[in-house]
Amino acid sequence: MKITYPHMGSLNMILKTMFEGIGIEVIDPPPSSNKTLTLGVRNSHEFVCLPFKINVGNFIEALEKGADTIVMLGGIGPCRFGYYGQVQREILKDLGYNFEMIILDPPHGRVKDFLKELASHFPNVDWKVALKSFMLAVKKMIAADKLEKFLLIQRAHEDAPGITTKIYEEYIKKLEKAQNAREVNQILSEGMNKIKQNANVKRKIQLRVALVGEIYMLLEPSTNMNIGKTLNELGVEVTKTEYLSDYLINSAFKLPQRLEFKKNARGYLERDIGGHGLNTVANTVKYAKLKYDGVIHILPFTCTPEIIAQGIIAKVSRDYDIPVMSLVYDENTGQAGYQTRIEAFVDLLYKRRGL
Repeated sequence: MKITYPHMGSLNMILKTMFEGIGIEVIDPPPSSNKTLTLGVRNSHEFVCLPFKINVGNFIEALEKGADTIVMLGGIGPCRFGYYGQVQREILKDLGYNFEMIILDPPHGRVKDFLKELASHFPNVDWKVALKSFMLAVKKMIAADKLEKFLLIQRAHEDAPGITTKIYEEYIKKLEKAQNAREVNQILSEGMNKIKQNANVKRKIQLRVALVGEIYMLLEPSTNMNIGKTLNELGVEVTKTEYLSDYLINSAFKLPQRLEFKKNARGYLERDIGGHGLNTVANTVKYAKLKYDGVIHILPFTCTPEIIAQGIIAKVSRDYDIPVMSLVYDENTGQAGYQTRIEAFVDLLYKRRGL
């Protein structure tokens, strides 16, 4: 078995740790690129969303490298994501690829059933070894997210542009190679200290912007054009509202965060509309109440839950007097145009501060 999966933030590091820990060969898809997008667009329906197309491109590139098994998350509800795995499987079969696709539905509070379903695909693996690998993977996931959260604040204060990013990338690579929890903790601590030492200039006026929206677009920098880095370089502290660890842990254990979303969205959205639409509305309200300078809403073209949320957060913007900008991405999105829009939005925020 040679297993692969789509790129989505730190997901590849987590799955690689888990599968290699149980002795399964992993075929990493190449980093998402223009070639990845071209392959996905060429072999997907025109009106399907950007994450779907990039996933297809990831899978084609991994299958060409020798992968014979694809792991994909499934789902239920109004969002089309629940159909991704099945449709992508048929597309790839029609293209002549021979492989097995493992589609796993999120736990939704049933961790034991989820792990049993996962184990059924790997019957010869010792469960103690599997549990150890899984726990190390989760530890790495949480550490990687903590490091990125710290980066998105501290990089806005760096002395020399680019150095903080290099430090972050260096320690992410070290996390990938970590063999146990002690190493993970040590790497996280060292990485955060180095980032803090480099980013030691405090500006008199510091803007704070929250990024809300569809989870894939928020997690995958190659798809959102590394918007966090762009904002940091303009002197803006960034709070990203979706992380892989938050999503998986809340899905697994049904922690109170979902109740918090419903509470914050009350009066604007009273039900789950699929995907991360409810989260988008709730997080916009949350960070408006926290007096952030602005909110940027990131979504893929044709994403129905986010389109609904887009209309609702326009009212939140008026009610709380907070600037909100929506950035809609598809395969035709150009870097230059988005850079100009982001710079103009940041200029607006500075003017509101009287600068």
